Amino acid sequence: SYVLAWKRGIAVLTAGPVKVTPDPRVSLLPSPPGTPSLGGIPGFTGGSYSLELKNVKPQDAGDYICQIGTMEPREITHTLEILVPPRIHYVSHNGPLDVLQGSTVKMECRASGNPVPTIAWTRKNNVLPSGERSVSGLSLVIQHADRHSAGQYQCSADNGVGQPDTKHITLNVLYPPEVDPERTTVHTGIGLEAQLVCIVHAEPSPTVLWFKDTAQLGTTEQHASHARGNRYTLVIRNVTGADFGNYSCVASNTHGKNRAHVSLTGTAGLAVFDSPSIGLEKDSYNVSWSVNSHAAILEYRLLFRQQSRHRRIHHSQDNGNNNNNNNNQNGSSVLFYKNDWNNVMLPGAGILSPQYPAPPPFPGVTRQRMNYIVRNLQPGTTYEVRVQARNEHGWNKLSPIFHFTTKSNEIENMVEPSAQPAVYGSSQQGIFPFSSSTAKLLISSSYDLFLYLLSELASNKKLAKAATATYVEWCGVKQMELEKHSQEMEDLSN
Repeated sequence: SYVLAWKRGIAVLTAGPVKVTPDPRVSLLPSPPGTPSLGGIPGFTGGSYSLELKNVKPQDAGDYICQIGTMEPREITHTLEILVPPRIHYVSHNGPLDVLQGSTVKMECRASGNPVPTIAWTRKNNVLPSGERSVSGLSLVIQHADRHSAGQYQCSADNGVGQPDTKHITLNVLYPPEVDPERTTVHTGIGLEAQLVCIVHAEPSPTVLWFKDTAQLGTTEQHASHARGNRYTLVIRNVTGADFGNYSCVASNTHGKNRAHVSLTGTAGLAVFDSPSIGLEKDSYNVSWSVNSHAAILEYRLLFRQQSRHRRIHHSQDNGNNNNNNNNQNGSSVLFYKNDWNNVMLPGAGILSPQYPAPPPFPGVTRQRMNYIVRNLQPGTTYEVRVQARNEHGWNKLSPIFHFTTKSNEIENMVEPSAQPAVYGSSQQGIFPFSSSTAKLLISSSYDLFLYLLSELASNKKLAKAATATYVEWCGVKQMELEKHSQEMEDLSN
């Protein structure tokens, strides 16, 4: 008879039914009842020829040989591969990692397992400083670390066997305070409460002090300071005229000091324009605006001018002369058109006058409105407007420039002669032939819409003419309906 043996390398594990290796994890499995002898090997009566290995370990991986001792040995080689879940066995930083702002940071993470695991880096609740969600590699490098680089970084090892293994590194970037005012100017009123806010970022946490001019402010019945997160607030209760002025918040930590400035004022806020940018008249425009002020506005300064025009040809240089000139240096040309501001002073509602309504109660009402009709303008021309307002605390800052454009002559020229000349005929009553204010009211809103549509259709004269014909027809019908009523109203007015 022949003997079946199991070997690993040169080591014999079993010979026939006898286990040779002392390893208790190795055993021979008995053949099921009725199992025939190995085919093709006469006289083989080995019986058990399956090898079992329990509680395998990574070092058990390798080749196992099943061999039959014949004149020409026959054998089968089995290769055993052990799959091992990933395990991170090295992290460059076990505790919090503190670095100075501007430093280069290198974090490393190594893992074992079979197959060899891959390492991926992420940041908790954020993307990486590079903007990527994750990167692969044994290390993560951050150049020029700043406060935006701080956070909890995670290295994760995964090879598809079992669950990934993860480790965390908390990066703290140390830097001096960075201070920004929430608003550089705070507008308030006498008797109100004002809040001045600075946004401060620093690591480690800063100490923040408030100053008015050069005097440090403490906690009093009128002044109080508090912090919530990165938001540091100075509260001034029952504001008086003496509280207006310049304030500063000064933040410091072990790495430096920084400050920001806030102005507390009783002047009005910047004017906000609310009139349309396209005018309804060729030679005038009704500009309207509003300002926030906790005190009555005493007067307004309105500045307007035709929009400055210049035409630039090729590359050019301004020689500093604002007068009309043609600069031909280096083959370039610039045409300048000088236009000075027109200055109009207007009384505000805070001035008691029979012509103006009584000023609203202050400081309860803060939004104050005003309008002014600018006359003697050019048709189809763009103008610039700025407004300044004065209350009892002084002038506010000039508003940003607002642009408006007067109605163009081209729009009127597109209107064909009407079958109802009374609608468009010139008279002391202007565009409306009816003396009745009721008739004017009924048609005026449609006329405004009509002018707007014409301005939108200026580039398409065919459509503009069609719109004009429709409007003329509508006005003719309304004229017939209102003629009797108009005459009655005219008689009453006379």
